[in-house]
Amino acid sequence: MTYKKIFALSPIMLALSIHAQTAESTNKKTAKDEDIETIRIVESRIQRVSSGATGLGLDSFDTPQSLSIIEGDTIANYNLNDINSLFKQVTGINIDQTETDRTYFSARGFDITSMHIDGSGIPFGDIFVGDLDTAMYDKVEFIRGSNGLITGLGNPSGTVNYVRKRPSNDTKASMALTYGRWANMRAVADVSTPLTESGSWAARAVMVHQDKESWLDLYKNNRTVFYGVVDGQLSDDLTLTFGYTYQDNNSDGGTWGAVPMIYSDGQQVDFPTSTTTAMDWTYWDTLNETAFAELSWYITDNLNLTSKLNYIKYEEDSELFYAYSNTGLEHETGLGMLGYPGKFSAEDETLIWDNNLQGAFQAWGLEHTFNFGISLADSTTSDLDSGALSGFDVMPAFPGWNKAQVTRPTWAVPYEAGFTDVTLNRFYGSVQLAVTENFDLVLGASFVDYENEGESWGASTSTSEDGSSPYLGFTWEVVTDLNVYGSYSDIYQPQYYLNEDLLPLGSAEGRSYELGVKKRFENNVLVSFAAFRTEQENLYEFLGYGDGDGVDDEDYSDDFDYALYKGVTVDSNGFELEVSGQINKEWSLQGGFTALNMDDENGDEARTFVPRKSLKLLADYSPQWQEKLSAGVSLRWQSDMFYDTAYGRISQDSYTLIGGYVQYNVSEQISLSLNLDNITDEKYLSSVRTEQAFYGSPLNYSFTMRWDY
Repeated sequence: MTYKKIFALSPIMLALSIHAQTAESTNKKTAKDEDIETIRIVESRIQRVSSGATGLGLDSFDTPQSLSIIEGDTIANYNLNDINSLFKQVTGINIDQTETDRTYFSARGFDITSMHIDGSGIPFGDIFVGDLDTAMYDKVEFIRGSNGLITGLGNPSGTVNYVRKRPSNDTKASMALTYGRWANMRAVADVSTPLTESGSWAARAVMVHQDKESWLDLYKNNRTVFYGVVDGQLSDDLTLTFGYTYQDNNSDGGTWGAVPMIYSDGQQVDFPTSTTTAMDWTYWDTLNETAFAELSWYITDNLNLTSKLNYIKYEEDSELFYAYSNTGLEHETGLGMLGYPGKFSAEDETLIWDNNLQGAFQAWGLEHTFNFGISLADSTTSDLDSGALSGFDVMPAFPGWNKAQVTRPTWAVPYEAGFTDVTLNRFYGSVQLAVTENFDLVLGASFVDYENEGESWGASTSTSEDGSSPYLGFTWEVVTDLNVYGSYSDIYQPQYYLNEDLLPLGSAEGRSYELGVKKRFENNVLVSFAAFRTEQENLYEFLGYGDGDGVDDEDYSDDFDYALYKGVTVDSNGFELEVSGQINKEWSLQGGFTALNMDDENGDEARTFVPRKSLKLLADYSPQWQEKLSAGVSLRWQSDMFYDTAYGRISQDSYTLIGGYVQYNVSEQISLSLNLDNITDEKYLSSVRTEQAFYGSPLNYSFTMRWDY
């Protein structure tokens, strides 16, 4: 089989940076020459504005697309310690956990293929490996809709941007200790301190260690995270930031594939939530390392040049067991399952250099801004496969395995099963024209030279693309604090997938539209409504596995060499309603409702494993009558979804998950909190994207003690 391992943290820079840098420069205080060094870096820490999610440098109100931001306080309060738990709480975002250690993320029905850090990133594919920790981030931004201008390769789902923590101007420290169900133990330390008396240089470090088991039999995970960053002033006009991140993630008892969800007679299974197909020798380990540097040159108060360099290294090692059936799982006997062990390792290296010029100018009595940049990126991957010399067994009745039916195989000498060498060079530019004081027009384009030299199990995956993504957007403040906006972008996405003839599928192409209204109330409460439409051709759709000859071999050893796909046409349209902000002195809300339709070229429903309606809500309460007490409620609801197989339909009815927290501040430095998730103990499937799945987490709880200095 084509064993897909993707590293989601490889970068290339974003496209538009607009009002934020101008606002920062005009707000700078005047000072004597000897004070400039201190002022520039100290104030930039205070006024730091992320332009990563959109590249626009705008807040949510002025962004001509749908934008959700999950702040660090929310991440901490709800114990959203990894991206899976975080994404589940974001408006319009859906996740498919098809395996314990690989996840699909989607927005508006399409897979998210771009994740950036501090505005840098390149598309990573359609599936994420591992469980990225959130402790090193100040906030996470989610831009929904077409992203060709900010990634270089257009995709109609959106882009995620992680905003790293940076040093503060004062010495600060915090520690959090958590103990939860299934022996979940977690410790987090976060320290920031100036390195010079003036504060012109400062450093910050974040350290995490977590060990946890699971509601799934056998499965457990531990991870260790370190993040260190230093920033400072080289001269009056030059600032430098450099840092390093390390995340070692190790899982035992993980699944490759998951539990069969349908019997051969067409009836859907109903197993205990702890059911797994893993063997006791399986593991899945990943290591992510990133070194980065950022140099900013303040040429004038209205002109800034930034150069970013990111080096990312990713390693993966796994021994897995895949259980499948050619005839279907028999209802009466539980027989029909076959075993397929595999040993895989991979290494990716990515280097990205981005140079970006941002500025502002006066014309027609109004101020306008521009942004130009060049990004150069190269990413190489190597995938090794060690064939199993045993373990291709006919399995006993399922469920009821003792997790040791198949002993750890003897492995053959590893060989390179696949490799890629991707070059993605991009020139981008944009201008925001203030047509009137209330109407802004955004014009931009991204020009891309994309080459991929690659091979998968002997079949070439090489592709080459030269193209562009035009972008048009506007915001019109019809009345004070009421914005009407719209945006349009082309879509083209090179795809490395193979068709039935073992040839590259080719690029997906299309168009994306969005029209919306945003209303800002007191306390910066923002209510937004967006209507969207996407038209996409030649989008990949999974067909099945094969070895190229169409014959099922008796020992099953090479039936899974390739994952085969076909291109389909899919149209998506729908709307989103979102609210965020401090409603009154005691309550704050963040959440929204999404509804969409997806049809193929025949007018039939497409991608039915994506729920058509979803509701996400986080409500925080800080009572005036007890200032030491705070609480929050989380709610997730989604409509039904299904997946049609050769034996019948696998379906998941609509369900609601309720969670929350209660926190009490014992003193100014110490707080205690209780977190709950799935309070009603709802039983539900983690995905219906394939014929296999596992059940989501039942009732979960954890206790946390935090100390702040």
